[in-house]
Amino acid sequence: MDFLRKRLPAQVGRYLEGVKFPARKDELLGRLERNGVPGPVVGQLRKRLPEGEYHGPQDVLSALRRGR
Repeated sequence: MDFLRKRLPAQVGRYLEGVKFPARKDELLGRLERNGVPGPVVGQLRKRLPEGEYHGPQDVLSALRRGR
């Protein structure tokens, strides 16, 4: 299991606090940065999270698991 799969699910509620869903990738990443998410986590998400619209935290996690 990689870094994101270990760390993100446990912190997703705190990390995505204040996100108004549906949200696009850039909106999510901006909120993560404002919420003080560690730079390495944001960097990995920037690389691995597909472009698109997300309808909730579970949608974000599912996209990462599928590697879509």
